[in-house]
Amino acid sequence: MIKPWFKLYLILLLVLVSSFQTHAATVQIPEWCSLSASLAAPPELGQPVEMKVTLRSLIGSLSGAKVRLILPESWKAEPETATIAEVKEGASGEIKFSVTPNSYLNQGSIVAEVALAAPKADLIARIQRDFTDNAVEMTAAVNAWPAETKLYADVAFALFADESFYPLSGDMWLSYDDSLAPEGGFRGPVFFEDALISAHQAQTDVEMFDKLQGYLNSDPEFAGKLTESGIDIEKKRLDQLNGLYVLAVKAWQSKNHADAAGFIEQLEKQIDLQKSAGFENLKIATLNLKGLVFWSQGQKRLAEEALKKAFYANRKHSLQRYVLRNIGLLMLANGDRATASQMFNLALPFKQGFTLLAKEIELLKKN
Repeated sequence: MIKPWFKLYLILLLVLVSSFQTHAATVQIPEWCSLSASLAAPPELGQPVEMKVTLRSLIGSLSGAKVRLILPESWKAEPETATIAEVKEGASGEIKFSVTPNSYLNQGSIVAEVALAAPKADLIARIQRDFTDNAVEMTAAVNAWPAETKLYADVAFALFADESFYPLSGDMWLSYDDSLAPEGGFRGPVFFEDALISAHQAQTDVEMFDKLQGYLNSDPEFAGKLTESGIDIEKKRLDQLNGLYVLAVKAWQSKNHADAAGFIEQLEKQIDLQKSAGFENLKIATLNLKGLVFWSQGQKRLAEEALKKAFYANRKHSLQRYVLRNIGLLMLANGDRATASQMFNLALPFKQGFTLLAKEIELLKKN
C-alpha cells in the first residue's frame, strides 16, 4: 500500500511537470541555426591536428560569423580567428583550424565560439507564419535579443601521458592501486573510481531505491504513475547500482574487505537481473574490483578467477585492456613473467596510444 503522503507528492509533481511543459511551449523559439565541431584525428602532444567548425543556417541567411577557438592553457590554434562570410538558408559554412596540444589534460575540451547577428526579420516572419498563437510573445523575445549572439560547440576529451588521447566516457579508468604494484618500475593495477559520487550520496541512492522498490512491489500500477510523472525508474536503478559500486570501492580503499565483498555481492546479483546491455561497463568494473579485493587479501588464486571472469564477460570490450593488464601484473607478482608478457601483449591492441602499457612491455623485456 502506498502511503497517502507519497500519493499527494506524486500528484503535485504531475501538476508541476504539466505546468512547466505548458509554460515552456509558449516561449520556445524555433531553432534558426546549428553549430558543430569535430577533430580530424586524435590529438597527440606537440602534433598539429585539424579541427573543423561547421555553421548551418536553418532560418534566414547568416553573414559575417566570427569564429574563434577557446583552447586549454598552452595549446595553440592557427589561425587564431576566422570569419564565415555568408551562409544561406539551408546551407552550411565551414572553417578549419590547426590545433597543437602542448600539455596533457585529465579532462578538457576545445570550444568553438561563433559570434553573429541573428536573422531577426526572417525568424519573426517564420514565427508569425507557424506560431500564430504565441507570435506576440515570441516576437517580443526575439526583438529583445542583443545585436550580436554567441553560439558554442565543444569537443570534450582527455589527453593522458598513460593512454594518450581518449574521449571522455565510461571506457576510461584513471585510478591505480600502487600498493599492489610489482617491483621494478611497474604501476599497480587499474580500477574505475567514480570521484563525482560521495559515499553519503551513494548510500542515499541505494537506500532510496530500496524504498522505491518496495512501493513498486506493493502496487503494480505505481511504475506507470512514475513514468507518467517523468521519473525515469531505470535511471534510479542505475543510480542504485553505481551507489553500490562506490560503496564497495570506498570500503576496499579503507581496507574493510568484508564490507567491500558484501557490496560487490549485492551488485553482482542486481546486475545479473538486468537485461539491458547498458550495464556491461559496470559489470566488468565490478568483477575487476572483486579481483583486486581478493588480491589485497593475498588470495591471488581467487583474484585471478575474478579477473578472468571479468574478461570473459565480453572479450572484445575496450575495457579489457585494463583487465588483461591487471591479469598480467598479477602473473608478474606470482613470478610468471612469460604469462605476464602474453597478457600485456594481448591488451595492447585494445587501445591505440596505450603508452603506459607499451613502456611496461619494454620494461618486462629488459628485466
